[in-house]
Amino acid sequence: MCEKGTFYIPKSICMGEVVNAGWAVDYYFVVLCGDAVELRYVRWDCPWYETVGRDTEVTDPAVIAKMERTLAMLLDANKPRIPTPVPILHPALLTFLTLLGVADAEALAGKIHAAATTPEQCAALCEEFDMEEAYTGWHVTLMRLALRDRKRLDWVDWKEAPEEVFASLCCLLPPGAKEHLPPCDDEDAYPEEVLRACSPVLHDRYGLTILLWDTGGDEYVFMVVPSDKVSEAFAAASELGITLQRVEDLFDQE
Repeated sequence: MCEKGTFYIPKSICMGEVVNAGWAVDYYFVVLCGDAVELRYVRWDCPWYETVGRDTEVTDPAVIAKMERTLAMLLDANKPRIPTPVPILHPALLTFLTLLGVADAEALAGKIHAAATTPEQCAALCEEFDMEEAYTGWHVTLMRLALRDRKRLDWVDWKEAPEEVFASLCCLLPPGAKEHLPPCDDEDAYPEEVLRACSPVLHDRYGLTILLWDTGGDEYVFMVVPSDKVSEAFAAASELGITLQRVEDLFDQE
């Protein structure tokens, strides 16, 4: 709630049209505080602290008309947006989560499928997974967050320190696997080099393959799946619109 005499910008602020008032130039603002809207103004010929935070009665019909237009635009811009449904395939989703070793794969698949196909449920899911808002394709972000919470997937920035990349990978592996991986002693190694160095041991000793999820950004999103299920993982991911690749194929090695 907005308290009278205090300037709030809790959600958004929209500057109105400039109004020439004599020799001064006044900027009028519409401030949205929760569901309430209030009018504020700042005059160029007065110090900021003298004008901000004080209610101003506006009586000029031209000014009121301009502010009503601004207010209408502000309210429209802040209306809850429901993203367009995505025809995601539940069987492919369940297969993908199962291959990643998700213990509650069936329940999670149901939530993500609901998020994609019936976005009206998005408010509760956003709150559950600590997402600020829903948007087109948000079910994919939800999937990534849920998989990381379950330690079935992780991601690092391309500039992440090698030891951090190594630690993130180890969280996805069976207990004790860390002791059998090659030491991470190159301080200048890139994330893909750290992952690639561990790949042969994981395949030979544990029957696991590191896969990368190409998100089109600067992050390295990686997971491990049984080596004999890689083709199934690729097929399920393809049906979900997810691009996967083996870490060995990320760059051509000389």
